[in-house]
Amino acid sequence: LRPQGPRAGCRRGGALDESRSEFRIVYPILGRPTATIGEHAFAVLDVSERGLRVEPPRLIAAPLPGTPVAGEIRLAQGVPWPFAGLLRRVGTDSWVIELEPDCRIPLRVIYQEQRQLRSMFLDWR
Repeated sequence: LRPQGPRAGCRRGGALDESRSEFRIVYPILGRPTATIGEHAFAVLDVSERGLRVEPPRLIAAPLPGTPVAGEIRLAQGVPWPFAGLLRRVGTDSWVIELEPDCRIPLRVIYQEQRQLRSMFLDWR
């Protein structure tokens, strides 16, 4: 995993903090978008304005927390969203990425994503 060009294509839009003061979408298994970082594809487990949690591919070496990353998420609504940030937590099952301020996802986009998921998965909450 190599750091990609920081801020490349980011949009103005919030560190994923422990208090979870922001609205967060936890994706249903069949509705998980893909985040591409370099040549690797990651399933997105959840997303908020200021961060995302991804499931790393099995055969990828885990980088150290603090490693800069950049890539693109293809949201459930079909919108590509470029991002850049820092890895904050790295585990075997998931990595947490804190988005840079100019790459944060606006709350209106999070709400649009929620509406899209509810239209695709009627029993999803």
